[in-house]
Amino acid sequence: MSARTIRSILSLSLASLFLTSAPALAQSCPELQVRNPHGNYIVPGVRGDIRYAGDLSLDAYAQPNASRRASVVVIHGGAWSTGSRSAHVGQLLETITRAGYNWFSVDYRLGGLTRFEEALEDLRSALAFIRCRAGEFGVDGDRLVLAGEDSGAHLASLIAAERPPGVLGAVLIGGFYDLAAIPALARTADKGLLARASPVLRQPPPPLLVIHGSADDEAPPEQARRYCGRVAANGGTCRFVDVAGASHRSENWWPGQWTYKRDIVEWLATLGGTPATPAVWRSANLLKDIVFSPSTQLKLDAFLPAASAAVPAVIVVHGGGWEAGDKVTYVTPILEPLAQAGLAWFSIDYRLTPAFTNADQLEDVRQAIRFVRAEHRRFNIDPARVVLLGESASGQMVTQVAVDDPSIAGVVSFYGVYDFPAMVSDASPRSLLVRLFHRSVLDAQSRAELQRYSPLYRAHKEMPPVLMVNGTGERLWIQAQAFGARLKELGARHDVIALEGAPHGMENWEGHAEWMSYKRRVVEWILGVTKKG
Repeated sequence: MSARTIRSILSLSLASLFLTSAPALAQSCPELQVRNPHGNYIVPGVRGDIRYAGDLSLDAYAQPNASRRASVVVIHGGAWSTGSRSAHVGQLLETITRAGYNWFSVDYRLGGLTRFEEALEDLRSALAFIRCRAGEFGVDGDRLVLAGEDSGAHLASLIAAERPPGVLGAVLIGGFYDLAAIPALARTADKGLLARASPVLRQPPPPLLVIHGSADDEAPPEQARRYCGRVAANGGTCRFVDVAGASHRSENWWPGQWTYKRDIVEWLATLGGTPATPAVWRSANLLKDIVFSPSTQLKLDAFLPAASAAVPAVIVVHGGGWEAGDKVTYVTPILEPLAQAGLAWFSIDYRLTPAFTNADQLEDVRQAIRFVRAEHRRFNIDPARVVLLGESASGQMVTQVAVDDPSIAGVVSFYGVYDFPAMVSDASPRSLLVRLFHRSVLDAQSRAELQRYSPLYRAHKEMPPVLMVNGTGERLWIQAQAFGARLKELGARHDVIALEGAPHGMENWEGHAEWMSYKRRVVEWILGVTKKG
């Protein structure tokens, strides 16, 4: 999913980069106030939205009876301009939790690379807050490990180089090290800024684990390898993990590349302390890893609001180019608005290409629908009020399923794919024709197959209502406009939410107030199409 890359973020206007307000000066040690007892809607038992400086917040998870275990401070990426403590990092938070470690996921000021020093100031404040309230969190403030991805790894490397008290080491995933040698940055940023923002080793940092994709074309992997070498040459310890064939963002890595998670867990154990033990999910509302397809062992997560009457259900299907992601990847920003609106949601896994076809994936969505409806009493949901929600690749999937299922109450498609023929020009190994349909020749039969799986060609007047949500700053906006025109021509019920200038990926909308209205509008639309009577 190259559209989710730093290039999308760097194309944002200068004005939009500075809309995030700076926090007030941090108190020496603010009171620990949990403003969201439901946590982050990814891991059960999280204390959510804890203010640590000004209006900035962090989420916290402490393992039961695990005060001597290390706590991982997670720093999200987003090219210094987007993201949040619950976006970009879902898989990482699950990995850390399952391994038995405590963690904190931190928001910080955004605004682009030019404001990286403000982000560093915020992270220092977060570390100080965690240490001063460690007893109340139930953790050891002298056993902290930084973990960052993308620009978060860059920030983590700068903080680690300062040797802050309590920090034992850092995990850097897909980071930036010599910023002047990053082509996208060298073309747009001041040379002095790039030099100032690049990590400088004036003293050995704490032990580092540097993880990088070998096919990263945004932050060259040789940079990460050289940085690890410089750490060792300066008397430090650095382990380098090359993830074969992996692109820049770890959330886009394929399941066969997820071995890096095991590397993180094994490396954390080398820092000493109490050995990690698997965590047990415990929550009345957030249920994890429910098997919904026994034959394929596919799982879903569910949030069930406390309600006396049956509530509408939203089946959430992650994107990822049909080949990457899972139930806590990409879609995490929409989970909280759905839950707070009193809607039940079910975020599902499905089988990924190229091992499986698009037909297999559509069947997985249908199986999830059947399962949720069959278990409607257990989940206290109304089986007649089920909405499908997908994004990007899964926008195609949920819309395609709804075309053939009039019992669906509605479909929400974020920046979906609706027209395969417009995206396929050959039968090369990485083409959608080969990956999704296992066809090796682009002939008349293959073109007919592409149309058969394209909602643009399958839509009809009686299909369930559709809500399309799109940023206008990405290439799939063209497909949304074409699909909207087709639905209008057919007389099919549909609505459009267009976010001016927004790039691909709701996770890349985080931190931008001018785009956040989509959350309220999507919830209102779902409540409207599922309203009784």
